[in-house]
Amino acid sequence: MNIATLAVTGLLALAVAGSAVATLARQPAIVATVTAVGFPARHLTTLGVIKLAGAIGLSVGLLWPPLSIAAAVGLVAYFTAAVGMHIRARHGEIAAPTGFLALSVAASVLLIWVGP
Repeated sequence: MNIATLAVTGLLALAVAGSAVATLARQPAIVATVTAVGFPARHLTTLGVIKLAGAIGLSVGLLWPPLSIAAAVGLVAYFTAAVGMHIRARHGEIAAPTGFLALSVAASVLLIWVGP
């Protein structure tokens, strides 16, 4: 198993799982950010479930690489949309979704070209 792939994928899985828990718990900072970028707060559960599915897919996918690749690419799409929402809303706090996007891209590249 490639150490870089394992490290980046593991870090992404842990970070996204933490974000999913915070989203599902409707932490006030998350609710404020979601509403500030114009996304309906009533869909927070959906966002949390998507993130949790991504984290689980990354983790379980280390045993079956196509699943981790699908999860990483799905998270690239998710966080690309999140960054887009922040830019569209001219919301200044763009570091978190951009960091998640960069980590998702790195995991995708490593999983696809280097392998697990």
